[in-house]
Amino acid sequence: MTLVSFALQSVLARPRSWVVALLAAGSAVLLTVGSAFVEGISDGTQRSLIESGTGHLQLYNSTSPGEPVVVTDSSGVPELKPLPDFPAVEARLKALEGVREVVPLEVGWTWVARGNYLDEKLASARAVAREPASASRDARLALLAEDLQRTLRDVVRDDARRAEAFAYLKEEEAREDRSALEEVGTPAFWERFRAEPLDTLEYLENRVARQVGEGQAIDVEYLASDLEQFPRAFPRFELVTGSLPPAGQRGLLLGHGLYEQGFKLPIAALLDQVQRERERGATFAMDESLTTLAERCRVELPDLLARLDGERSRALTQVLEKLLGHPGGLEPQLREFLTLDDANFDTRYAQFQRELAPHLPLYRVKPGDSLVLMGATSALGASGVPVKVWGTFRFKGLGGDTSRVNTLGLVDLVTARYLAGRRTQAEVEQARRDIEALGMGGPVTDLSSALRPATILEEQAPDSAGGPPPEPPPFERHEAWPERFTAEELRGGSVLQAALVLAPEADPEAVAARIDGLAKEAGLPLATVDWEAAGGLLAGIVGMTRVVLLAFSALLALFVVLVSASTLLVLARERIGEVGTLRAVGMQRREAFGVLLLEGLVLGTLGAGLGAGLGVVLLRVLAGDGVSIQDESLQFFMGGAVLEPQLSATAVVAVVVGVLAVVVAASLVPAWRGSSVEPIVAMRKRED
Repeated sequence: MTLVSFALQSVLARPRSWVVALLAAGSAVLLTVGSAFVEGISDGTQRSLIESGTGHLQLYNSTSPGEPVVVTDSSGVPELKPLPDFPAVEARLKALEGVREVVPLEVGWTWVARGNYLDEKLASARAVAREPASASRDARLALLAEDLQRTLRDVVRDDARRAEAFAYLKEEEAREDRSALEEVGTPAFWERFRAEPLDTLEYLENRVARQVGEGQAIDVEYLASDLEQFPRAFPRFELVTGSLPPAGQRGLLLGHGLYEQGFKLPIAALLDQVQRERERGATFAMDESLTTLAERCRVELPDLLARLDGERSRALTQVLEKLLGHPGGLEPQLREFLTLDDANFDTRYAQFQRELAPHLPLYRVKPGDSLVLMGATSALGASGVPVKVWGTFRFKGLGGDTSRVNTLGLVDLVTARYLAGRRTQAEVEQARRDIEALGMGGPVTDLSSALRPATILEEQAPDSAGGPPPEPPPFERHEAWPERFTAEELRGGSVLQAALVLAPEADPEAVAARIDGLAKEAGLPLATVDWEAAGGLLAGIVGMTRVVLLAFSALLALFVVLVSASTLLVLARERIGEVGTLRAVGMQRREAFGVLLLEGLVLGTLGAGLGAGLGVVLLRVLAGDGVSIQDESLQFFMGGAVLEPQLSATAVVAVVVGVLAVVVAASLVPAWRGSSVEPIVAMRKRED
């Protein structure tokens, strides 16, 4: 107690030593607040990933070369082997304590051709042609036919575009396409159009449209799953337009961000981008990028005009005459309308949404249309798989249309297998039975043609060895790309990974241990990774945030050590005489060392304690209800539009102990040097 009393008296008598306590307090405030925000970001990112597809754990075949991810990076999709007998594994997992949902999953990339302007005009004409026969329909169809004739005359004159399109065709195909283009230039063709519009539109689509070019490709990163189970398992899922595919039917849901960025008319998408930037405070006067975006709108005008049919052009012209207050051609009016600045943008943007958009082909695809997804990983090369678009979706509160998770596609597992060219176990067994029935025993090679449209393969028949040839086995007639599938086809035999959604009170590590035990007991090749591994690049940002906090803490600790040590050294030099006197009256060196070290301990304890307390108060006052996050690109990492700092008692204690340890460490050298002075030297110095 005597030493403690000496230490307290010394601290109170030397205000300069309080600098050490203030440093400790400041460090504790920063570390308490910083750790709370880092934990808040970590918790938010964890919730975002778990609730948007990763689940708490990802299950996969442990013999796979790679590990499952849900968010891919530049290294692409990892190579995984199918889970063995997924329905049986699913039933066993659901019986485990803590497991609530087992969601089959697959991750992949595909792309779609956005289509050229002739495709869109043909689609408009086809929609009118399918309406019930009437005089009004025939009149509209006649106008569309005139517009198609004008467009095709432009195609004939565009030698460069046709040469580019023909460069990818074989000589015979190019000759047939040229012949088709000549045919549509004859009056007889358009007479036939009036009599058989749907047949002639199909002819134009198949033989003429590609001469305009293929249009831009759109990359689509997708999650494949059971589309009936996925929305139930992940509550962040929200249907924006359209509907979910009916049970047992193939289908595609586009992330609403992908729909807005990839399938929306470029001019409309650019105007939306300008609007978002202005909502963040950017102006044309201060931010050159807004002016660039407005110029890009005008660059897109020729493409927009090529996509407009006669009906739309006339309607747009009338609207623009009303808005601009003077007559004129469609192109100069649109160019004038899209000459934007800070003074007119808000008005023009509202007019565009209200007056112009209804007359524009705003989206390249709508719910109910079909897209052809291109599978680049098929064993037989690229293949196109048609699939119906049922609607668009987003994950609620995870960053709006600019968030990466909202630019995904969601497709059924059967379509994903078609894209990958991978057979289910049932299909492999069926192929084996067919081959054996034909007397062609041996191992079944991985021919993915069973998943592709029917192809006739002609082979030379073997020489007859006498007797009638064996009767070929009966084959059922299958549709090339069946629209419907059974529950067995969906979940049977070829599931690459599965997301495990756990009960709220379940411990993921304990459940992972139970799964390991089940795998060993049953001899199954099962393994799991947690949400952080499955989150890939996005989860890695949490780790980077922690590293940044750690680096900041290390620099702060170094600063505290240097300043505290130098302050205490100065004080120790000033007290050489005092220490010498105490040593002369009997105080041992270790006791002098203890007194000086206790001073550092007292200063560190007071500073760290006050700082941690002040940090807690600041968090409660300034961020009690969370911090609102307006930037959509950050909302995913915060778990929503509000960042909720997470401060645990463990973190507070760790901050106090850490800061105290740093101050005590800084006190060691001054205490050692102060206590090492011999009494006679100290007394002489005091006399001096």
